[in-house]
Amino acid sequence: MKKIRYGVKGMHCSACVAHVERAVRSVFGGEVTVSLLSAAVILVAEDGTDESELRARLGKALRAAGYDLVTEPSRRTDDGEYDRARRRLIVSLVLSAVLMAVSMGHMVFTVPLPEAISPFRGAINLLLQLILCGWVVFLNLKYFTGGFRAIFAAAPNMDSLVALGSTASVVWSLVTAVLYALEGDLSYVPHLYLDSAAMIVSLVSLGKFLEGRAKRRAGDAVRSLADTIPAEATVLRGGEETIVPVGDVSVGDLVVVRAGDVIPVDGEVVDGGGSVDESALTGESIPVERTKGETVNASCILRDGYLRIRCTRVGEETSVGRIMTLLEDAAASKANISRLADRVSGIFVPVVAGISLVTLVTWLIATGDLSTAVRCAVSVLVISCPCALGLATPTAIMVGTGMGARYGVLVKSAHALETLRAERYVLFDKTGTLTHGCPTVADAYWEDEALLTLACSLESRSSHPLARAVCDYGAACGIKPLDVEDFEAPVGKGLYGRVNGTAVWVGRRSFVEEFCGTLSAMCAEKEEEFRASGATTICMCSKTDDVTRFGVLALTDTIKEDAREAIERLRALGVTSVMLTGDSPAAAHRVADAVGIREVHASLLPEDKEALIRAFSEKGRCAMVGDGINDAPALARADVGIAIGAGTEVAVDSADVILSGDSLSGVATAISLSRATLRCIKQNLFWALFYNAVCIPIAAGALAPVGITLNPMIGAAAMSCSSVFVVLNALRLRTFKPEKTTACATGVCPTPAEISTPKGEQDMFGFKKKTTEIVIRVDGMMCQHCAAHVTKALSAVKGVSSVAIDLDAKTATVTATPDFDLATAQKAITDAGYTVVEG
Repeated sequence: MKKIRYGVKGMHCSACVAHVERAVRSVFGGEVTVSLLSAAVILVAEDGTDESELRARLGKALRAAGYDLVTEPSRRTDDGEYDRARRRLIVSLVLSAVLMAVSMGHMVFTVPLPEAISPFRGAINLLLQLILCGWVVFLNLKYFTGGFRAIFAAAPNMDSLVALGSTASVVWSLVTAVLYALEGDLSYVPHLYLDSAAMIVSLVSLGKFLEGRAKRRAGDAVRSLADTIPAEATVLRGGEETIVPVGDVSVGDLVVVRAGDVIPVDGEVVDGGGSVDESALTGESIPVERTKGETVNASCILRDGYLRIRCTRVGEETSVGRIMTLLEDAAASKANISRLADRVSGIFVPVVAGISLVTLVTWLIATGDLSTAVRCAVSVLVISCPCALGLATPTAIMVGTGMGARYGVLVKSAHALETLRAERYVLFDKTGTLTHGCPTVADAYWEDEALLTLACSLESRSSHPLARAVCDYGAACGIKPLDVEDFEAPVGKGLYGRVNGTAVWVGRRSFVEEFCGTLSAMCAEKEEEFRASGATTICMCSKTDDVTRFGVLALTDTIKEDAREAIERLRALGVTSVMLTGDSPAAAHRVADAVGIREVHASLLPEDKEALIRAFSEKGRCAMVGDGINDAPALARADVGIAIGAGTEVAVDSADVILSGDSLSGVATAISLSRATLRCIKQNLFWALFYNAVCIPIAAGALAPVGITLNPMIGAAAMSCSSVFVVLNALRLRTFKPEKTTACATGVCPTPAEISTPKGEQDMFGFKKKTTEIVIRVDGMMCQHCAAHVTKALSAVKGVSSVAIDLDAKTATVTATPDFDLATAQKAITDAGYTVVEG
C-alpha cells in the first residue's frame, strides 16, 4: 500500500470537506482522508495503482463537485498569495467604509455629506453606491463563483451562504433602485442594502484572513521543520566539491558538512567527526559527538568539526521528512469526536438555506413588509457558520501534534491523540525501554586475577552483546587481550580457547562445569548471589597443570536515567504502570523496584505479551511501550502503541505514537497533551454549536417582539468572529508544557540507584537537603572492579548521595548531606580492603 497526496482548491468549510470526500469516493474505493487545514486529499492505494489515470478521474469528479485538483500541496508557506489576500482585504475594507459613509453618513456624522452625493439627491448617490459595491464584489468574486458553482453541483458550502446573502442584498437593492427610478419616491432610499452586500463579503474576507493567519501559526511545527532543511548541499563529484540543490543529491553521494552547516541529508559519517546539534529532531539541546561509522540526520547542525557523509536517504525519506509526513497525516486524520461535526456539517448548509426561506415567508405573512423579510432572511444566511464546526477539531489536532513534536512525541493519527487521554494502564517492555538494553559488568569474583585477562581474550573473538560488555570492562581495567588458539564457540553455551597454553572456558555455569567440574564453594555462592539479585552471570574457568581456577561476572542492564520520573509522572496522572518482559523474574523485579513499578509479568513470550494486552484492555484502555521486534504484536494489539524512536523499524511501524530518541518522559507528555487537546476540541465544538443555536434564531427575528433584530452586516461580523475564535482557542495549546511530578518539580530528580537505596537525603518536609562534595584519597584502587567495591562501601554510609571514583587520581568524591560522617566513611573504605590516605 502507498499514500498518494493531492491538493484541492476551493475548500473553505466542513461542508466542503464532506462534498470533496463524497466526490473522491465516487471514483476511488480505498481509504480517503480530506484535510481542510492543508487543503489536501490523502488516498491509501494499492502499490500498482496507475496514478495518472487516478488523477484524471479524481480531477473530473472534483470539477463536477465545484472544486479543482492541483499538485501536491507545498509544506512551505505561499507568502505571495498571503500578501495578495491582504491587499485585497485592505482595498475592500476601505471601499466598504466609503460606501457606508455615502449610504449612512447623514445618520452617523454631525457634518452632513456634500449635497452632490447626499442620499436625498437620489440618482447620483445610487450610482456611487453601485460603483463602490461593484468593486468590492469584484475583488471578492471568489465567494460568488465558488458559492454558486457549489450550488449548481448540489453541494452548497459556506461560500454558497455568503454568495446567496450578498446577492439577495444586491438584487433587492436593484429592485428598490428601479422602483425609485420609476416613481421618484425618496422613501425607497432607506431600503437600499448595497452597503450590507459589500460589508458582508468584506467582513467575511477579514474573518477568513485572520483565520488563515491563525491557521498558518497552527501549522508552524511542520513549516519550521521544512525550513530547517537547507536548499543546497556540498557534494564531492569527480574529486571536487560542487554546490548543488539538495533535491539533486542522490543516495550514495558524498556530502561535505563544515562547522556551522545544517546537514542536508541522512547519511553515514565516512570521514571526520564533530559535535552535532540534534535539537530539531530530538528536542535535546546538548550536542552529541558523531564520528566515523555513525549516522547523522538532515536538519541537524554541525556545531564544530568536519564531516564527510555518504548519503543514505534524501527528501521525504529522511528522518525529518518522515516526521513532517507524520504530522501532516495526523492533522488530516479524524478523531472520533469529529464525527459529530462531520454529520452536522453534511446537512448544515441546506438546513440553513431552508431556515432562511422559512424566515422570508414567515415575515412576509406576518408583516407584509418585503424589506424586513429580506433583511432577516439574509441575516440568517450570513450569520450561520459551518467554518467554526469544520475547524473545531483539525486546528486543535494540528497544534496538538505540533506541540508533541516539539517535545519529542510524534503522534501518527488523531485517533491515537484522542485515545491517549483515557489510558488507565501503560504497559512497559523492560529491555531497551525501561533500560538502555546494553549490559555492563556490575560485579565480579575470581580466584585468580589473571582470569579476567584470559576471559577478555576469549570474549574479544565474539560479537555477542555480553562479550562486548566483558571486553569494555576489561579495557576500563587496563587489560589488553592476548592471542587465542583453538578457539571454539558452541552456540548458546559459551566460549573455549587456549591463551598462552592455558585452557579457558567462559559462558554458562553448566558449560563451564561440564569441562572443569563443579564450581568452588565460594564461586558457586557468588554466582547464586548475583543471579538472585537479577543479574546475568558469566562463569570463567582456567586449567593449567591440574590447577583449576574459577570466577564469575555479574552483568546487568543499566536503567534509563528518566525512567523513575516517567513512572512517577504517570502515577500523578492516575495511570497504572505495568512491566511485561521476557526476562527472569529476579531481573524484572530488580528493575521494577528501581523505577517504581509495582506489577510485573516476567518470562513472557511475544504471544504472552499480546494476550496480556488483551486482558488489560478489558479492564480499561491501555497503552504499550516497547522497542523491539518482539514487541510489535503487543504494540499493534494495544489501544495505543508507543514505540521508542531508537528501537527497531518494525516496532516503530506497529506503533501509533513514536518517542524520538531514547527517553521515556514522552509517555506522560503524550497523555497530558492528549487531555489538553481534547479539552480544546470540546470547547471549540461547544462554541460552534452554541453560537449557531443562539444566533440563527436571533437573526431570523425571534427577539423582534422585544425590539432586537440583527442587521446582515452584524451577522457577517459575528460569523467571522466565531471562526477566528475557534482557531485562536486552538492556538492556546501552543502554551502547553509537560507537568513535572512533585518530586521532580525543582528539576532535581533522584536516580534509580538513589531511589532503590534511600539514604535519608530529604528532611522531614520532603525537601532535598543541602549537599557538599568531599574528596577522599584512596590507595589500592587498581581497576573498575576496585572502583565498584569502594563505591558500594561508601554508598552504604548514611548521608551519601553519590560517589564518583577517579582511578588515575586515586580519589573518591562523595556528594553528601549534613548527616554524613567522614570517620564512618573512612572505616567503610578500610573494611572493604583499601587504605585511606590522610591529607
